[in-house]
Amino acid sequence: MTIDDNKIAQQLREHGYKAGANPWFTPRVMNRLPERQSTHRWVGHVIYVVAAIVCLVCWLVLLNNQDFTVITVRDITHYAVAIAVTAFLLWNAVAHVARSIE
Repeated sequence: MTIDDNKIAQQLREHGYKAGANPWFTPRVMNRLPERQSTHRWVGHVIYVVAAIVCLVCWLVLLNNQDFTVITVRDITHYAVAIAVTAFLLWNAVAHVARSIE
């Protein structure tokens, strides 16, 4: 701070407007106010819908290209990964909806 800044700060402390005590505005009142609502909840919904569509397309491609006469270790690995990703997506989507309802 410069000397001028110090002088201005001192003048404001001595001669500036001081708000009076307000008995209605206390921390108790602040604690009773509702929590601030997020205005961007729709973004999460859109992301989960897009992820679900991508997941569905991947399942359709996986099942369409499958030769059911022979099942290889590669096929089992692909299905295991697809099941894990689908379960993870569903778990997070349900948790997101549950949080948005609260």
